[in-house]
Amino acid sequence: MIKGIYSSGSGMGPRLMGLDVIANNIANADTTGFKKNDVFVQVLKDAGVAQSVGQGDMAGLDVKEFTDFSEGSHRPTNNPLDLAIHGEGFFVLDSPQGVRYTRNGNFKVGEDGDMVNSNGQHVMGVGGRINFPNALKNQQKDLVITTKGEMYMGKDMVGKLRLVTFSDLQQLQKEAGSVFMTDQQPQEVKFSEERSAIRQGYLEESNVESLTEMVQLVEFTRNFETDQRTMRYQDSTLEKAMEVGRL
Repeated sequence: MIKGIYSSGSGMGPRLMGLDVIANNIANADTTGFKKNDVFVQVLKDAGVAQSVGQGDMAGLDVKEFTDFSEGSHRPTNNPLDLAIHGEGFFVLDSPQGVRYTRNGNFKVGEDGDMVNSNGQHVMGVGGRINFPNALKNQQKDLVITTKGEMYMGKDMVGKLRLVTFSDLQQLQKEAGSVFMTDQQPQEVKFSEERSAIRQGYLEESNVESLTEMVQLVEFTRNFETDQRTMRYQDSTLEKAMEVGRL
């Protein structure tokens, strides 16, 4: 009986974690460049050992949260400073807290002429921060950005975007929304139509499928409530059995 209570309680942990993950995914369904999270539950090989020492069937669970980095759909905006990455890679941002990385290409020209995101973090080019000449501030419609990240005003190249990737994407940590941080050494992306390319005038939408997340939310909620009812039933049965034993 006690083993059954422990098993039900242990099963509630992953489901509670799953509910938090799903809620965050739904909240960011409209966040540009957002990558959804999911929960992976692995049954460890030493689960049998855990049972032998009285820890229950669920003691061998290893619950981990991971990020799904699959590419979201590209939405046209007709804004020359909106950029989407087709394929692998992240834009590089220079922030007061250090270097950050994102797939959100919703950029603009700051007051000092630097290219920044909506939070004022500077967008990095191959040679450092990207700064536009005064003419570009007033004539952004004439800006052309190639698939290789080269930025032109007429025949004049004003900068080249820096795109990087990492050997282990799961080591990237979400700082806020679609911005990531990591201690890994970045690897420069080699541009190609098949592997990685910049699309000007587009933004990458979140890869969250709201309908799927809602279905999972209902499923996780029902399973969590079932575990709660099971625990209450087993606790009540155990209490009655103890009363009988005292007679």
